[in-house]
Amino acid sequence: MDRRLEKDRLDEIIGKNIRLERESRRLSRDELAEMMDLTSSHMGLIERGERGATAVTLSKLSKAFDIPIDHLFTSPKPGGLSVREEDDALPQANRKKVQSLMTCLNETELEFVVHTIKGVIAMNHTLGAKE
Repeated sequence: MDRRLEKDRLDEIIGKNIRLERESRRLSRDELAEMMDLTSSHMGLIERGERGATAVTLSKLSKAFDIPIDHLFTSPKPGGLSVREEDDALPQANRKKVQSLMTCLNETELEFVVHTIKGVIAMNHTLGAKE
C-alpha cells in the first residue's frame, strides 16, 4: 500500500473513533470542536477522515475522552462501539460467560469455583490494603 493510501486509511480510522467517542459521550460536534479549539466544520472533516488531525489535537482528544491516544488509531469494532463502551461491555460479557459455564458444573465443582473466587477476592483486598 502506498503512503498516501495508508495515511487516508488512518485518517478514516481516527475520524470514526473520534465520532464514536463523541457520540458515546452525547457531545455535539459543536461542543467537541469548541473543546478542541476548532471550528465545527473542521471537526467534521476530521471525523469523516477528509482531513488528518494534528498531534496536538489527538493529544487533546485523548485527554478529553480519557483514553490512551493509541486507541484512536485502532480500527473500530464492527458493532460500532467506542473504546469506552467496548471496555464497559467486556465485564458484562465475561459475567455472562461465567454464568453459562457454571450451569455445566456439578455441586462439588461449583463449590470449588465459589471457594476459588472468594480466595481471589480476598487476595485482591489484601494486596489493595498494602498499596
